[in-house]
Amino acid sequence: MLFSNGYEMVREVANHGSFSKAASALGVSGAAVSKQVKFLEQRLGLVLFHRTTRIVSLTEAGRQLVDALNRGGDEISGLLDQLSEGQEKPSGKLKINAPMAFGERFLVGPIAEYARLYPEVIVDVEFNDKRVHLVEEGFDLIIRIGALEDSGLIAKRLCGFPAKICASPDFIGRFGMPARPLDLRYIPAVHYTNTASGLSLRFKSPGGKEEAIHLTPAIYANSIAMLTESVLTGIGYARVPSFSVNEHIKEGRLIHLFPNYKLLPERGVYAIYPDNRFLPLKVRKFIDLLSERLGEMDEDF
Repeated sequence: MLFSNGYEMVREVANHGSFSKAASALGVSGAAVSKQVKFLEQRLGLVLFHRTTRIVSLTEAGRQLVDALNRGGDEISGLLDQLSEGQEKPSGKLKINAPMAFGERFLVGPIAEYARLYPEVIVDVEFNDKRVHLVEEGFDLIIRIGALEDSGLIAKRLCGFPAKICASPDFIGRFGMPARPLDLRYIPAVHYTNTASGLSLRFKSPGGKEEAIHLTPAIYANSIAMLTESVLTGIGYARVPSFSVNEHIKEGRLIHLFPNYKLLPERGVYAIYPDNRFLPLKVRKFIDLLSERLGEMDEDF
């Protein structure tokens, strides 16, 4: 095992959890360590580390490589053949996180199909509405909805995700039918706490004018089911995903407010992953399948 080929540097970065600390331990510059690790990744066609502003952590391939190095390196040749094969046929573990209501409604079918198509991939699925740290919590990919913040991660848009402002007939009976979004400023709202937009709603009028209102929450909810039920019960109005309320609107249980206004920002469904270099085949195949299946279901949203 040659020092110059980057293997020792990979092990030191893994041991210290830092490129700069590994450089100090090896007595070289941080730039030299980064260059050698990147060169090794290019030569192997693998990403060995996830790098964020908060943390440096091993990928699955990196962890297997370091384990082999720590056992003496005799198994490296066989391991590299195995990892190379993983780039030709999906294998390993695929850990996914997605929002609960959307996942249960639209993702269970595609995920099960993926698991059937690629039996050598172990799929680990979490459906919940909490915010997760993709790299720190070991996810290969997360599905997120909404206008994305700049996180330094890679985001691929899979499909659109329309929403509607809705209220129940009982609520309208008590507070009156609003003629325009500004009429909502002082009446109770149901606030979805996982949104990045805070306590505000933005609209574009049919004439193209943008308006914004500050919400007066009567209840806070961190799940789509609770959000929808709160609106149905008449606690307040809310911005609700269309898939969750379309049937209720058809049945007259909810009223779609301001259908001629456009909600801002326009939201989509995104696959988010940490690195676009040498994207593992297991992740790429999942994104491809999900993009195709969600595209087919787009009208159901």
